[in-house]
Amino acid sequence: MTNNAIWLIVDVGTSGAKAALITAAGDLRRTVTESYATFSAEGGVNEQNAADWWHAVIAACRAFGDDIQHVGAVAVTGQMQDCILLDADGVPTHPVILYSDTRAQTEADLITERIGADRLMALTGNEQGADSLWAKLLWLTHHQPGALQLARHILFGAADAIIYQLTGHASTDTTVASTTGLMNLQTRRWLDVDVLDAMGIGACASKLPPLVAGGGQVGPVTERAAAVTGLPVGIPVYHAPGDAGAATIGAGSGEVGRAYGYLGTSGWVAFTSATSGSPLNGVFTLAHPQPDRYIQIAPLLTAAGNLEWIKEVFAAGAVDEFITEALARPITNVIYLPYLNGERTPFRDPLARAAFIGMGGATERADLGRAVLEGVAFGYRHALDALMPKPPERLILTGGGTRSVGWCQLFADVLGVDILIGAEAEHVGVRGALIAAQVARGELPGYTPSNFPPIERTLMPDAERYAQYSAKYAVYRAAYPAMKDLFAQMGR
Repeated sequence: MTNNAIWLIVDVGTSGAKAALITAAGDLRRTVTESYATFSAEGGVNEQNAADWWHAVIAACRAFGDDIQHVGAVAVTGQMQDCILLDADGVPTHPVILYSDTRAQTEADLITERIGADRLMALTGNEQGADSLWAKLLWLTHHQPGALQLARHILFGAADAIIYQLTGHASTDTTVASTTGLMNLQTRRWLDVDVLDAMGIGACASKLPPLVAGGGQVGPVTERAAAVTGLPVGIPVYHAPGDAGAATIGAGSGEVGRAYGYLGTSGWVAFTSATSGSPLNGVFTLAHPQPDRYIQIAPLLTAAGNLEWIKEVFAAGAVDEFITEALARPITNVIYLPYLNGERTPFRDPLARAAFIGMGGATERADLGRAVLEGVAFGYRHALDALMPKPPERLILTGGGTRSVGWCQLFADVLGVDILIGAEAEHVGVRGALIAAQVARGELPGYTPSNFPPIERTLMPDAERYAQYSAKYAVYRAAYPAMKDLFAQMGR
């Protein structure tokens, strides 16, 4: 494709589906985002509807008007580690069980007892628990067997579901598959059937989709999909790596080297490596699209989602106004633990919960808002400590949260490193999906094009505030161990 050729990139996130028209040279022309709902309930339940994802993608495509007819290729990325059940027509047989859903703790304990935690870790390269897909599939086997029986395909990334609607082909990329606990990280193949049988989910083996390296072509757009989206029939569809993989590439970290952080509803710090990480340090290892590479990642289950939550609790107005109000207050002793849905790094605890510590009679709403902003940044510092024995001199920060320069400056002050904000940082997933597809097509020699990514702003830490935050961070680090047993009692 020429540099002026138009791609449609779809990024199916936690809060909405983003569709972008972008040239092969990386010139972003238009974006449209369509939102959808999440259902949450006690017991760690977090669900969405795969049909809502598809309807959002259709609406986004239609919003482009006649421009959609000029698209020459499509690449799709999105949220990972979901349990998606579709029948042969692409109709969901059960709501999507999201990555943040931890209802399957009993099943996780049962399978761990059957297989052994060490063997599971050796096979998958990662620590496993209630968020693992084998636990969720066993939960469905126990509680919703009809939904499993009706399903023709079990998919694991939001991109999988959209690509199935576009092409009629089932697939999962290896980056997403490495989050499920169902793929051997070294061979990059699904676990053997005898292992699945021992887990109690052997009947699911025939429903697992083919694995593709992120960026690979899956199939052409069907007439059925073209009729509802407006896309041209027959253009190629590429399965980009899941959102963490696409963001890694889009942040300029697709080659071995520099670290970056993603600040979205969930979040992480990560870098590309020639070796897998140590799960004993709370680090998760994902499969890079290139077979001999890995993405070492320290994921935070809830990042900017904490800000979304506190804003709703206070019925606050615009996010930027709420942040400005919070940052206008001085640093206080109030500490916030950002574990709304449990945590994954640097410890795995589905029963951990959010908490304010140190409130007094003089504590105001804005103080609590500031504590939330600080608590999320502390979570990133904690994750970075687990990921890298020596902190980087600079950290590229990406994701929708970077729209607030004030919050990004707080990150610099908390972490004590320069924070680099890339141009259009909220669209790194879009750019990463494009680059992965172009590498797969042979149009790019590697995952970091020259002079990429363009840096829009550099924020340096304030030494005095870093000292204040370091003292507060020490208390933050001590808070979870002190409350761990209480969280466990409350979660029983």
